[in-house]
Amino acid sequence: MFSLKPKVHMLHHILEDIERFGCPLQYETESAEQFNKFIREHLFMTNRQFTSRDVAIRFGKQFICRQIFNG
Repeated sequence: MFSLKPKVHMLHHILEDIERFGCPLQYETESAEQFNKFIREHLFMTNRQFTSRDVAIRFGKQFICRQIFNG
């Protein structure tokens, strides 16, 4: 009965998969949590009215500059 449900069936194999391939994708939170530091730094430089827009514009400008310099 359990093998008819794909999610439950996958749980039977997850231990072997972790041993063979490492941590499953999207389960690692360290890199996402480290990125919060950069967002927090940008939030201090905003006027606190349109924080999401200000941070997005700032990261967009950084991305454009990086693309120009890297070619």
